[in-house]
Amino acid sequence: MEKWEQNLFIKKVRQAIDDFDLIQAGDRILVGVSGGKDSTLLFYTLTLLSQYKIYDFEVTGLTIDHGMLEGTQDYHDFCKMRQMDHQIHDEPFGEQLSIANDIKPCYTCSRLRKGIIRRYALENHYNKIAFGHTRDDLVETFLMNILQHGKMASIPAIQVEENSQLQMIRPLIYVEEDNIIKAIRTLKWPIIESKCTFAEGRSRANAEDLIQIIEKVAPDFSDKVIESLKHIKLDRLLDQSHYQVEMK
Repeated sequence: MEKWEQNLFIKKVRQAIDDFDLIQAGDRILVGVSGGKDSTLLFYTLTLLSQYKIYDFEVTGLTIDHGMLEGTQDYHDFCKMRQMDHQIHDEPFGEQLSIANDIKPCYTCSRLRKGIIRRYALENHYNKIAFGHTRDDLVETFLMNILQHGKMASIPAIQVEENSQLQMIRPLIYVEEDNIIKAIRTLKWPIIESKCTFAEGRSRANAEDLIQIIEKVAPDFSDKVIESLKHIKLDRLLDQSHYQVEMK
């Protein structure tokens, strides 16, 4: 484990794990790996923490290939070279979404992938699923909920399904997007590209723009939001009945 890795992202992941008790001894964790920078760094970090016995748990990364991805084999080979347990599940529903007129494709795709990951976890006896939502995602979602729904809500560090007791954890919630970009570039990690032609929604882009404007006046705005949410207790504050975050 390199010193630059510790300083750039590992310390903050460990802080989130300890603050919210995200990992216990004997856990079997399935990481939802889209192949983008966020889920990749999450998968890599959890693998390091497992390999170095920082915590006692098993970790596997699962990529759902919905038929619109490029570079999955290169990505898989790179993971294998680093002794990371990466699985690819083929379920090509992407083309059907691209021709349907009566659905929201991005929302539906995200929900389908989450459902497949959940099913895979239950069938293969994983007790936790890890998603790669970051500090930036948390702040943006918090702001969007205020502006669009008049609610104080954001992304939870941990959620527990009432029936199955399957837990969803987000260990990257203290890690900044800029640090993730630096880490992936330094590691020279091949990223899985999507061939999907749908543009990302503007709601999150608008929130990003607004945060940049606010931070010109208050540079520590995002830090203050995170600190405030920590004191309120994320799992009690969060209400996602109105706004669904996309799978990372």
